[in-house]
Amino acid sequence: MANIRQIREERAVIFTAMRPMLNKLARGEKLNTTDERRSFDDLNGEIIRLDAELALATEVRGLSEAAWATMPQDPGTSDVESRGFTSFLRTGAIAPEMRAAGESSGSAGGFLVPPGWWQRLQVALKAYGGVASDFQQLPTDTGQPMQWATVNPTAIVGTLLAENTQVAEQEYTFGQGTMGAYMYSSGVQLVSFQLAQDSAFDIDSFIMARVAESLGRAQAAAAISGTGSGQPLGIVTALAAASSAGTVGSTAPIAQTGGWLNLATAATVNVFGVSGTSGTTTVSELNGNVLAPQSVLGMIKAIDPAYRDLGAKFYLNDNQLQGMRGIVDGFGRPLYVSLQGANPDLYGYPVVVDNNISNLTASAASGPIFGHLESAMVLRRVQGAGLMRLDERYADFLQVGFIGYQRIDIRSNDLRAAVVAKPSAT
Repeated sequence: MANIRQIREERAVIFTAMRPMLNKLARGEKLNTTDERRSFDDLNGEIIRLDAELALATEVRGLSEAAWATMPQDPGTSDVESRGFTSFLRTGAIAPEMRAAGESSGSAGGFLVPPGWWQRLQVALKAYGGVASDFQQLPTDTGQPMQWATVNPTAIVGTLLAENTQVAEQEYTFGQGTMGAYMYSSGVQLVSFQLAQDSAFDIDSFIMARVAESLGRAQAAAAISGTGSGQPLGIVTALAAASSAGTVGSTAPIAQTGGWLNLATAATVNVFGVSGTSGTTTVSELNGNVLAPQSVLGMIKAIDPAYRDLGAKFYLNDNQLQGMRGIVDGFGRPLYVSLQGANPDLYGYPVVVDNNISNLTASAASGPIFGHLESAMVLRRVQGAGLMRLDERYADFLQVGFIGYQRIDIRSNDLRAAVVAKPSAT
């Protein structure tokens, strides 16, 4: 992959060659000869290829610049170590500073990344981490199993104390879970020998961006639907196993217990612009993959106000957000006006899009999530990540492979702080 300036220069040359044919088409004339049409198709294909390469190069540079802008600058950080790591990425040469920092897999060629690279990786991971970015973050130096105590403090209330009266005991009920450290890999990221050794190619940023995207997307999926058995525990899995917060439409009040909220009645909404139809169509929440106002308000009510005030948010997938933007009132006006802008919210609570969130599914905890996830879930991340360089496996293709890896675990903490919907079967 060339740098951005080289790509733009090459694109300009190709576009200049296409200009006579483009002008001809703009006048309504046809490309008459077979050679002329073939030439146009070939040049247009090169433009498409260069546009894709330009988009990738721009993304890599953007992630790198954002990471460096937010990374604490430590004058004591060894430039020698950073240069040694870059040399390892380009040539496979192992500097003494790298061995001192930590060799994680011996002869296989895996090494712990230097601190600066690690911090940049964490910034880039947030772009792909989904709801996991809002969990409580627990960094640890090692991956040894550790006990994690959970507690539900919402029932603990102070008492008025009369003079000369003994203070009563407050009984906290603790739960306990074990946090492990499951290994996630980025898969093999391939780079040709030519690019790896080309000084104009920013190999550090390219590998960091690709590793961050792969690890981040895996982490995001686990944060939603991980089973908790031999892998991290996802928030929907945890909420589905928790107690019910109540039923929307029931005469009984909705309990502020988090967990899952039963949508027993098949509420309907008016939706504009459904594919294949014109005008407004009436659909059920389940069929439309949207939440009616009474369900949204029920989810808000299912969370204790203390958690709501800490910074609760709604989490939806993109289809749900777009579908709810299309809900209209009886006069065809958007019902959720606050969802229409670039920074959508529902009744004052910010909306975050995570496409790992499932569509609404009959009789299952699914769909949008609401709550303060920093209270509800905890994500353990072992400090430092490893990077392995594969020189021999792809040598006959004149390529080198890179594998990034990191250890994490996710467990529930206080599930009163979050709620998910459970639609009826109709």
